Amino acid sequence: MLKVAQVAKRLNCSVSTVYGLIETGRLAHHRCPGVRVSEEQLEVYLADTKRQPSPEPARSARSGPQLRLKNVKL
Repeated sequence: MLKVAQVAKRLNCSVSTVYGLIETGRLAHHRCPGVRVSEEQLEVYLADTKRQPSPEPARSARSGPQLRLKNVKL
């Protein structure tokens, strides 16, 4: 079981941020003598906040950079 300060150190954030996550219900915890977060609860939080890679934009038939000319009409 991790103390709030240990969780903050792992998440590279402040203790008050961890308490905020706990208050809003985003980070599960236990109330024994003090507030404790288990390794599993921390792993679930990290999995829930993991960002998915954005898909690559579709490329046109022409490859290479496209030039944009303001004053040229085609």
